[in-house]
Amino acid sequence: MRLLGAVSEGSGASNEDGFGFAGTPDEVTAAWVFDGVTGINARNYLGGGSDAAWLVAKAQARLQQLTQQPVALEGLLEELVNGLIEDFATGTAGLDLPRDYDPPAACLILVQREANEWRALRLGDSCLMARGPDRNHRIFAASPNNAFDHWLTREARKQRDAGVLDVKALLTAFAPQLRAGRAKRNRPDGYSILECSRDALAMAEFIDLETPAEILLCTDGYYRAVDHYQLFDDQDLMTASAEDVAQVLAALRRAEAEDPDCQRYPRFKPADDATALMLAL
Repeated sequence: MRLLGAVSEGSGASNEDGFGFAGTPDEVTAAWVFDGVTGINARNYLGGGSDAAWLVAKAQARLQQLTQQPVALEGLLEELVNGLIEDFATGTAGLDLPRDYDPPAACLILVQREANEWRALRLGDSCLMARGPDRNHRIFAASPNNAFDHWLTREARKQRDAGVLDVKALLTAFAPQLRAGRAKRNRPDGYSILECSRDALAMAEFIDLETPAEILLCTDGYYRAVDHYQLFDDQDLMTASAEDVAQVLAALRRAEAEDPDCQRYPRFKPADDATALMLAL
C-alpha cells in the first residue's frame, strides 16, 4: 500500500488527534489514526496540551516501535496497553488526582498487513473504509455511542437557544451525563476505547479486510463531511480523499465556519479535531 495523503488539524488550542504509519510512504505496512477524547476534568494534569493529547502522544510513540516487528494485532494491542499503563503510572507519580478524575482515553483505528492480507483493529468510533479494485466498499463506521451523541446534540441545541454558546459552558452543564457515559468505557453495556487500563483489551474489534485496493482511516471529525454536512456520501468521500485529503478537510471547515451557532447542522461542538489517512495500491 502507498500513502496517498494524510492530514490532521485541531479545532482548538490543542489537537488531540494523531496519525502515523510504519514502513515507507511507498510501502506502508501499518497505519493508524487516533482521536483523543475531550477531557471533562477541571484542569489538565499530564501536560502535552491536554490529558487526551498526552495519551495520544504516548500511544503514538509506542506504536512507532511496536509496528516495526511483525506482531499480530491482538498481541500488538496487549503490548500497547501494557506500555500505556506504565506511562500513566510514571506520569501520575506524585500527583494528587481528584476522586472523580476522568482518565485520558482515545479512539484508535489501525490497519496492518499480515502475510498477504490486511487486518484492522478498532477501539472507539473512528472510521475505517476499505474498497476493492472494483470499488466495492465495506464501511466500519457505526458508533456504539451514537444514541448518546444524538441526545447530547439535541440537548445542546436547547442550551444554545437559551443563550449558552460556549463549549466549555456546555461541557460543564452536561458533566454528569458525560461522566455517566464514560463510566461505560469498555463495558458490555457501553463502548470500546483505548485507555491506560487492561479494560481496553475487553471489547476491541478485529476486522479482516482481505486484499483491499484502497483504505481510508479517519476520525469522526473528518467524517462529519458525510454524516453532519452531507458534502459527500461514503463512496464520494473515498474518491475525494484519494484525490486530496486536505481539500476534503477544507470543505468541511468551510461548512463549519458558515454555521458557527450549530443551527443549520446540529452538533455539540461547532468544530472538531479532524484527521484522515488514505492508502492505495
